[in-house]
Amino acid sequence: MNDGRASRPRIVEVKRRLDGSEQRFDCELVQRTPSLVVVCFEMQRPAGRLDSYGFFWPRRPYNCYHIVRPESGEAVHSRFDVLRDVDVRTPGEVGYTDLLLDLRVGSDGPRWEDEDELAAAVADGRVTASELARIERARGVLERGHGRIIAEVRRTLRVLGRLPA
Repeated sequence: MNDGRASRPRIVEVKRRLDGSEQRFDCELVQRTPSLVVVCFEMQRPAGRLDSYGFFWPRRPYNCYHIVRPESGEAVHSRFDVLRDVDVRTPGEVGYTDLLLDLRVGSDGPRWEDEDELAAAVADGRVTASELARIERARGVLERGHGRIIAEVRRTLRVLGRLPA
């Protein structure tokens, strides 16, 4: 676990929405390869800081945010966002288009979020048939494999020295 975070390289996470708007988040760059970008976003909460590690794979239809307590590495929860157009090649950025549906996995188990927002977007034509098919494929992968993916994320964070061994 690294205390010299301020001197670490920075990267901007660019979240694009279906309406064309975007949000930008200044993050620490933890790792960048052609097949994976890992970032850390520090979240200040009344109860203390949490570290949100974002994992972005260009070939997967989702990302993963794994939120931990930085002092212990204890998992708070994980969230998967269903995505398209993940770009890990643009210097200084990692970008994607959010497809609305999220899976939150906490101590109470997995829970889908934003299904009503997705249904409204489908009804008003903001989600194409191919995007809906991608969403449903991602839903199936995450329902079957979220535990395995979280274990993969935690293994990677241990190898990167971000979690205790």
